[in-house]
Amino acid sequence: MFRPAGGEKIYMNAMFERMKRFARLFLMSLAAGTAALAAGAPAAPSVREQVQADFKAGRAADAVALLERQAAAGDAEAQYGLGILYDRGSPKAKIPQDEAQAFHWYSAAAEQGHAPAENNLGFLYYTGRGVPQSDADALRWYSKAAQQGDAMAEYNLGSLYYHGRGVAKDFSKALGFFRQAAAQGNVTAENNIGFMYEHGLGVRRDFREAVRWYKLAAKNGQVYAQRNLAEMYERGLGARRNYSEALSWYKKAAAKGHAHAQMKLGTLYENGRGVPQDRVEAYAWYWAASQQGNGQAEKALPRLERELTAAQLSQARERASHCPDDAAAP
Repeated sequence: MFRPAGGEKIYMNAMFERMKRFARLFLMSLAAGTAALAAGAPAAPSVREQVQADFKAGRAADAVALLERQAAAGDAEAQYGLGILYDRGSPKAKIPQDEAQAFHWYSAAAEQGHAPAENNLGFLYYTGRGVPQSDADALRWYSKAAQQGDAMAEYNLGSLYYHGRGVAKDFSKALGFFRQAAAQGNVTAENNIGFMYEHGLGVRRDFREAVRWYKLAAKNGQVYAQRNLAEMYERGLGARRNYSEALSWYKKAAAKGHAHAQMKLGTLYENGRGVPQDRVEAYAWYWAASQQGNGQAEKALPRLERELTAAQLSQARERASHCPDDAAAP
């Protein structure tokens, strides 16, 4: 997974975000299109409905057996479903994580033109999981899926063009693919568009547009956008400087374990910006950020330790123990 280093504020590869939700997303997809049935005699359950019912009823083994039968018979959706289960592993279904099997089943579905499988196959090539790493093959499969309108594939193509992997680096093309993904509600693409407007990558620098895109993604819960929007308010870029707004958005990102946002909360509390000065609260957030390796927070702790009483330090450390960490963010 790509994690930006230092002060960079763009999250270019959201595939592992999606991987965390694979099993749930697949079950949701099984239910797609089943809400409205034709009038008349009740129809026999479809494969999708039956697999969904089996998983919900705790009959995971039955669901997997049905998927395996359908996959062996050439059903692309079932092949894709097995690919997901092997990609993630499913203790409930007694399926171990097996990247080679994930590659096998994604390939089978992708060869039939199944767009999500094409995208996931591209991601395996991109990361070299279950197959030798190949940017060229990642590009090929992402392109096939994107041609069918798969939003994640459009996003991933944007990532390839942004980094120049498998293609010549081209910020304009990257921005175009991010726009396509954002039009389908991809919130990480929305954040990345904001970043590109902020820094003038592939487009004329425009802080107001950056704020607009960051805000769109931030309101949809994108942690990077919440952090980025907070910084725009703190610095007065694209919007009037507003420490209270900055504090609010940093809090949202910090609550998800974003280390940089936690460090910035510490600075606002230490300096009384947007909130009454509270060095105990500042220490708690610095400590939380330091546990994730944030260098600025690590440097701030000794300074506050010299300023706080023993009782205040004890209180700060108690608060810090309740701060979230381990977010997919630097």
